[in-house]
Amino acid sequence: MKPITLCSFMAIVLILQVSLSAAQVGINTTTPRTTLEVAGSMLISNDLEIGVIETMDDHDNSTFLIQDASNDIKTLDVSNPTGAALGYIQEYVINNANLDWVLNFDTQIDADDFDVISISAYYDTELALTNNLDKFSLPYTAAFVQNGTWRIIADFPAAQNLDTNETGTWIITTLIFSKDLSKQFGEIEVPMNNQTTETAINPIID
Repeated sequence: MKPITLCSFMAIVLILQVSLSAAQVGINTTTPRTTLEVAGSMLISNDLEIGVIETMDDHDNSTFLIQDASNDIKTLDVSNPTGAALGYIQEYVINNANLDWVLNFDTQIDADDFDVISISAYYDTELALTNNLDKFSLPYTAAFVQNGTWRIIADFPAAQNLDTNETGTWIITTLIFSKDLSKQFGEIEVPMNNQTTETAINPIID
């Protein structure tokens, strides 16, 4: 057996370095797409450090990783039209109400699971102030809970359709988000003591 010369040894080391640097290792896959690809479950006992996190562009679809109550990691893909999302925007087109008055529209959204906020309202019919009052009226809309579901109220106080035979339409936009993805502080009772100003005892966020 011939001894390995220094040049031969260096050549072998160089070949191994090049091979290892270009190698891609796959577990449960014969065609790894990156340096290491695991096709299956993986349990990491200690910390996981990610070296490079790329920034998103405007055209990229955003996906989040969420840990559920069973400690399972699931993807939250907001580009999936049938999947869950961090929040929802729903527009309600409500027409043929009693003039401009929507007293109680039941959205059938469960108040135990979701929060609903009315963020804008538009009424498409010309109005007139009732009793010819020398005042003006701003649209009023809000979301409230009754019998376990979210309801919507909308109205122009002290005003109604100029043509009482005309059918008006409310366009109300709501923001809906799951209570699992938000922190619920509950109610805070504030006694004003017949004053116009008051200060919270403690801030809810400090």
